[in-house]
Amino acid sequence: MPSGYRANGIIHPANGHISEFSAYDNKGFQSNGGPKVRSWINGTADHQSTLSRPRSTEVITANGHNGTIPNGRPHIGVNGGMNGLNGINGMNGGPNGVVTRGPGGLHEDLEFPPTTRTLSKKKQIVWMRPHDMCARPQFRLSPPGSPLSARELPEPVGPGDPSLLAALGCLSQLPRLLERVIPPEQTFDTSNGYCGMFKFRFWQWGKWVEVRVDDRLPTRGDRPAHMHCAQPDIFWAALLEKAYAKLYGGYAFLKFGTVGRALQDLTGAVVQSVPPSGPLLGGAVPRSTLLVAISGVEKETKRRRSGLLSEHPYSVTGLARVRANSSDSSQISGQSGDTSLIRLRSPWIGGEWGGVWCGAWSERSWEWNALNERDRELLSSRSSNDCEFWMSVSEFLSRFVVIWLAHIGPDDWALEPGLHTRTPWRAALAVRQWRAGFNAGGPHKFIETTATNPQFRIRVPAGHPAKAHVVVAVSQKYECYRSRNYEDEEIGFTIYEVPPGMQRVTPQYVSEQMPLDFAPLSNLREIATFFALPAGDFVVMPHSQQHREGRFLLRIFADQHTDVWEVNEENLVIHNIAAEFCDERTIDARILYKLRSRYPHEIESTQLQAILKAHGGNNRGFRGLGGINCGPSLELCRGMLALRDPALGGRLSIEHVPALIGLMRFWKAAFRRCGPSSSGTATLSRGIWASKVSSYCLRGLLWAGGATASNKVLEALVSRFSRNRQITLEGYLLSMARLHLAHERYHSLDAKAKASPLSLEEMILMTIYS
Repeated sequence: MPSGYRANGIIHPANGHISEFSAYDNKGFQSNGGPKVRSWINGTADHQSTLSRPRSTEVITANGHNGTIPNGRPHIGVNGGMNGLNGINGMNGGPNGVVTRGPGGLHEDLEFPPTTRTLSKKKQIVWMRPHDMCARPQFRLSPPGSPLSARELPEPVGPGDPSLLAALGCLSQLPRLLERVIPPEQTFDTSNGYCGMFKFRFWQWGKWVEVRVDDRLPTRGDRPAHMHCAQPDIFWAALLEKAYAKLYGGYAFLKFGTVGRALQDLTGAVVQSVPPSGPLLGGAVPRSTLLVAISGVEKETKRRRSGLLSEHPYSVTGLARVRANSSDSSQISGQSGDTSLIRLRSPWIGGEWGGVWCGAWSERSWEWNALNERDRELLSSRSSNDCEFWMSVSEFLSRFVVIWLAHIGPDDWALEPGLHTRTPWRAALAVRQWRAGFNAGGPHKFIETTATNPQFRIRVPAGHPAKAHVVVAVSQKYECYRSRNYEDEEIGFTIYEVPPGMQRVTPQYVSEQMPLDFAPLSNLREIATFFALPAGDFVVMPHSQQHREGRFLLRIFADQHTDVWEVNEENLVIHNIAAEFCDERTIDARILYKLRSRYPHEIESTQLQAILKAHGGNNRGFRGLGGINCGPSLELCRGMLALRDPALGGRLSIEHVPALIGLMRFWKAAFRRCGPSSSGTATLSRGIWASKVSSYCLRGLLWAGGATASNKVLEALVSRFSRNRQITLEGYLLSMARLHLAHERYHSLDAKAKASPLSLEEMILMTIYS
């Protein structure tokens, strides 16, 4: 797409499901490391995880299946590649009825029974099996791996779902993608395993869901009442629509769908709806993107002259520019004297429904005949089949009202040979979640919290002559067969341009800089936007409504080498206890003398609590740690004691108390400085223990206290020590104590493992006493 062009649209979920972050290149290989790539399981990763590294190809594995296997085919699972990444254990989801035998031993689906509630219209319907409608029913005619013929396709003006019909027409010439949805080996032959059950697959939020149905179809006049093929004895289309209706809860709910949703359900692509434009065509056609153009409404007389069907889907398959004596200037190149042509395809051309263009630049037009013989042969050779025709771009823009862009991921590009003539996308995907109080910061208008949203860095390297074309898509979690209210929540994302040295977008940066662009909150399955980005660093922050919890799937497509990684921090403790607070110079001799005179050499957690409370406001060394009816809790004292109890005995040497007091005073000062608001609720030492701050501030509090935590660790701290999206001084001190203790235990464990094997008892003790 041209520099600076931006297509903004909506979509309906995406390709590939992962529990961690992955990257792919145009050859279809997953980045599994390298000297600079760290494991995502540890919550951190080096920014060298890019979109140009190899990825694994798709692997089809047969999983175990209990019960009858229809048509003798094993249950298919997808594992590997963009369609089956971490967390996808085959196609095990979706609504599937219990295998029940009816009369004749054929399967009957109890979850989608032949009743009026499954239909869209309450008309006279008779439920029949294909054998009741014809003597020799067939599932399909074309052999596996070959495109569908015109007679195998559903009737374009029939009673079936128009959105599903448009998507099937687009995929009819891409057999590998279509056969993933419609396994072609199924049959009505009892000798080959026919039992009245058929299965289909649909893509639903990152995974392929298998839906099994029986072959009882609603009929009217001995023909399927809904979608059916042009040849009456072929039934794959009617059975597919029944499975699709079961996925959404009934035939009646299909009318709420769109072409984009159907395309995504059948391919798993990122789908956008955009108005037709010349620059859009010039940028999208060469790439691995399916373009489905919907024609406008025309009167019958005008339609007959043009040959185009009204509100009909046509696939955009190519572009060309020819020199001709025409006033039509180029819509893409802008060169005077050239005519830009667009090649369209309708799978129904040649049948009784027509649909072929009869105007300028059709094969019988004077424009076509005016071309020299070489140009005519060249354009004819580019048309791969009889279903394609040429028309001018200007004519196309005036007769078509919308274009659906289906960006196909690199795995599917490798799977489908029909796409190999197009440039593949590189892709990165991640499944994450918003948690209230942690990273559900809302859109950019919430300056104090929006920077807590998950952040993903896009780095476009310098040196490439053109801008990087990037598609960013965010989809919310949905399961259409369980609930039809999945689109009630609003989602969006914001993108910022940041300096290369900035690790994370902060609230201060949000308050000072406007976002480069943003997708406003919309109650859709998925939001997608196209960007043309120059060399530089950019941060994408997916968001929902503030404090709203939920899972989301992020996908980033790029047409050139681009580094993509999740913004994360290392788990570090900067102020080390042993180096900073165990120095003998920090020990107040007078305090230690008083403690020795009143307490034994070793104290318990209750005695440590009594020390801090009894000397809360009267002793200089303990000032601010306690107070009247307030102060450190017993749980906090136990955590602080554990920091100086490597023997796991539950006791603390009195010599270590002053050092712990100094550490607590340092953390409390950080809480005073960075945590509480300016409302004055934490100005008195007596009230500091009762003050609360937003749990979204915990990352900044950890920085002020000398520690950093990864996203996963920070989420665990918020979940453990916050309440009602707020954290107290007590919770903050506990967080710091647990972080310090975890680091000490880890280093102790590492040293122990090098010296001798760690026993189970020692592991249990370290886990419990923490």
